[in-house]
Amino acid sequence: MKSKCWITGLIAGVLLIQLWGCAGNRYQQRVDVVKEQVSSFYQHLESRQTDQAIFANQRIEQVALESQEYLLRRVGQMSQAERAQEWKVIKIAKETAAENWLALAQYFMGIRDYKRARGTYKRLIEVYKDSAFQSYVNRAETGLRDLDLALPPE
Repeated sequence: MKSKCWITGLIAGVLLIQLWGCAGNRYQQRVDVVKEQVSSFYQHLESRQTDQAIFANQRIEQVALESQEYLLRRVGQMSQAERAQEWKVIKIAKETAAENWLALAQYFMGIRDYKRARGTYKRLIEVYKDSAFQSYVNRAETGLRDLDLALPPE
């Protein structure tokens, strides 16, 4: 389980490094918040503090939401480069959060907390409906099928 968390964290970190070159303090601040929350998520998960891990991941989703709202309010006043940077922040934050939900569900599977694993997979499927996140939804659906196999017969 630790190797999966480490690999997932590494992937998220690589994606976040792509944003390092974002111009402007605003973008760097958002990237820094996501980085901090990714680190916090995995630290909490490794210490079995799942509620705190969930909170950290919700904060990543909040960064994406705030960026979307900002973009919608200022779209006509922004240059093409600024809009592109804002979309990068949104995409990276959402992809990172989706990946974290998968890691959390897998963690719950590993400790045989099947109810919370199911809820986490379902949350990901319900929230990440956009086609850009189809691969995450597919993985969550596969996780639900695996969960059905893991459950003892009633």
